[in-house]
Amino acid sequence: MPPTGRFFLSLALFLLGLWALGRLYPLLLWVFLAFTLAAALDPLVRFFRRGLPHPSAVLVAYLLVFGTVGLGLYLAAPLLLAQFHHLSELVPQVLNWLEGNLGLSVAGLAPSLASSARVAGDLLLRMAATASELTLALVLAVMISLEPHLVARVAPYLPGSGWAEVLEDTWRRMGYWARAQFLIALSFALLFGGWLLFLGVPSPFALGVLGGVLEVVPFVGGIATATLAALVALTAHGPLVALLVLAGYGGIALLEGKVLIPYIYGRTVGFHPALVLLAIFAFGKLFGFLGIFLAVPMTILGAGILKHWRR
Repeated sequence: MPPTGRFFLSLALFLLGLWALGRLYPLLLWVFLAFTLAAALDPLVRFFRRGLPHPSAVLVAYLLVFGTVGLGLYLAAPLLLAQFHHLSELVPQVLNWLEGNLGLSVAGLAPSLASSARVAGDLLLRMAATASELTLALVLAVMISLEPHLVARVAPYLPGSGWAEVLEDTWRRMGYWARAQFLIALSFALLFGGWLLFLGVPSPFALGVLGGVLEVVPFVGGIATATLAALVALTAHGPLVALLVLAGYGGIALLEGKVLIPYIYGRTVGFHPALVLLAIFAFGKLFGFLGIFLAVPMTILGAGILKHWRR
């Protein structure tokens, strides 16, 4: 084929690839989620593989993790549903209290005060609405885990050399991030919810879970939840308890900022927290909720590819 013909053929294939990517990106995001789950559970699979055949180790690891999570959700569901219902009834009372005591406009405060509850509710509803996609992503994650040398098999099909090392490092860092992000969300929910329970703030665990869900957006999610919790405490118990709520959040944020976040985004991921926040907002704008959740692992993959090409 003449050089001109090869050029136009390559251009056509490139444009076709861009078109397919634009049409299939929601599916590709779920596939990427499956790879992230498999990377997160890889150390547990390796642990059980010491005494079990590989397929049995994968089955035991997934059943242990998702069985534990499912049991916890099943046991906590009645309490959380009741507290979220109570919290939805408290928001109008908070608005009325602020209008009556401080003269603040309900119309002006309503969007900002209820934003965190709406965002978390929207995230949970979307997850429930896409249960089939989540199930398929879980099945795909199991299939990925069943292939212990998947990265080594993919690397030869990529142009150039040295891809096995890049993909292995990306796989390892994606797993670090997924496990650590789960621990951050869980620790925030437990610590903040426990502090609110100690102070006697209404619906403490609903607010804690709300904060844990919103921790997918570092810093911003916690601040929004703490503000809502402080306003609920202000209307229920007065300014002293509201200040204690903010003080407790400050202590938890200090713990995260000095210990957890630098470890995750610095040592394990290798990015400055500001870059992580920018990536979350950018991918969220492009791809919605799933883009927010997968922003960091996609940035890890992109950084690994860029580092390889710059060699």
